[in-house]
Amino acid sequence: MFNSYMSSIMNMTAEVWVQQNFQNKDTGAISREWVYEKTISCKVEPIKSGGASTRGDNKQFDKGQYGGYAEKLQLRVKAPELFSKRWRINDIRTSDGKQVFVELDRYGQPDSIFEVFSSHPVLDPFGKISYFEAVLQRVPVQANDNSEH
Repeated sequence: MFNSYMSSIMNMTAEVWVQQNFQNKDTGAISREWVYEKTISCKVEPIKSGGASTRGDNKQFDKGQYGGYAEKLQLRVKAPELFSKRWRINDIRTSDGKQVFVELDRYGQPDSIFEVFSSHPVLDPFGKISYFEAVLQRVPVQANDNSEH
């Protein structure tokens, strides 16, 4: 299914993080934690979007839930496996290991974190799966733990 031609196209990498729920033994409260699962090969492209609120860097700013403005950035990802909506994707890197999407306004410029919006297979002309395509969206809260909320 996944041949060397597709491997040469998918020359980027991204980290997959999965959500794990746990119960605090002192309070009994259920909390969630994001845990590193694996690194995958992929090809990432920003989705072109139109409209007056879209800037030249494909970022869109919408009126947020709490009165502020929420930055929206969507990506199209081609990868050798189907993405789960329970995943978070970050640390997207080029073939030479350079960061692609970073949070410029945060100390240390960490990698941007994305959630999976949708995922589906792409078929070749013979009806076999060539690769999987997913749409990712930047999460509003750029943290994988509860301490930064």
